[in-house]
Amino acid sequence: MIRRLRTEDISKTAEIWLRGSLQAHDFVAAAYWQKMKPSVIRDYLPRAETYVFVDRHQIKGFISLPEKNYVGALFVDPAFQRQRIGSKLLEYVRRKRPELKLQVYCRNSGAQKFYRSRGFQSLKEQSDDSTGEKELIMCWAKGSKNMVRRHGDS
Repeated sequence: MIRRLRTEDISKTAEIWLRGSLQAHDFVAAAYWQKMKPSVIRDYLPRAETYVFVDRHQIKGFISLPEKNYVGALFVDPAFQRQRIGSKLLEYVRRKRPELKLQVYCRNSGAQKFYRSRGFQSLKEQSDDSTGEKELIMCWAKGSKNMVRRHGDS
């Protein structure tokens, strides 16, 4: 089930964010992600439009939109990856939006592949001010010719 984030979900969701960030962004010092966690709990999650994927009363992933059509975070607990949770969360948000934008680190080839296979296209490359890492701005628009829908997406 996908539902809106509740206040009592914030701590668990932040843990998923931290574990996912450490795994997917191992090219950035772990101390950076650990230092960011309090602001994710205090500022980011409470203010963003966030949806969680819940299965058997356990949060297994989430997607956050800090701005209307901007995906600021999509993370699945590493223990539950490759179960189409990320795809379901992304599709849930795409049904509500005509277009989406996001940023992904250039060195995170797995995330780039994930988004490209779901119809996102690269717009430009830039540098992330907080980490110094290169990142891609990617976008998706409803009805774009590269939109791929897979069996089982909901």
